[in-house]
Amino acid sequence: MKRIFVLLGLLLILLPGGAAQADNNTFGIAWGISVPFADTKDYTSKVSFRGLSAEWRNFYTRDMAYGINVGWNVFNEEDDSTVYVDNAAFTGKRWNYINAVPIYASWFKYFSHDKRSKRVFAGLNAGTLYMERRTEVGFIGIDEDTWHFALVPEVGFQLPWDAFLGYISARYHYAFKAGDVEAQQYLEFKIGFGLD
Repeated sequence: MKRIFVLLGLLLILLPGGAAQADNNTFGIAWGISVPFADTKDYTSKVSFRGLSAEWRNFYTRDMAYGINVGWNVFNEEDDSTVYVDNAAFTGKRWNYINAVPIYASWFKYFSHDKRSKRVFAGLNAGTLYMERRTEVGFIGIDEDTWHFALVPEVGFQLPWDAFLGYISARYHYAFKAGDVEAQQYLEFKIGFGLD
């Protein structure tokens, strides 16, 4: 997990520097609210308000951009139940945690040519989603770390003002099955700002 945070830190340092060098780049930071679905919801069913992402986009035409984005989404839930591990059963207060770290390349289509106007956009993110799932019952902790290939469609709305951009978007994370861990899914609503 420490290597993930080092990689995220390096990307956050390098991306703004690249964005400052060219007129057709944007850099943004967003807060994420996530709703779990399918197997992710079975593990932690509550809506998460703990999400953060950073992204860089390069406009290679007036209405199309490619980029990179990284993030961190945290889910947690408390429950009273029994956990079965091998031939043992543990009953008591249980906490389930998920740390999801998406690292995606992206492509976006904007439905207006004017970067200074309100613009609707749609795109696709693809890459890897690191998923750390942890269950704790008393002093017992069970960890499960997996890397998933993910495809993530995204739609959003950009509100420019002077050198800043405000934006909202929704993206559906679909991380394919990895090993014994089923496909992970959650819908993330992002509220962010950026520099143009």
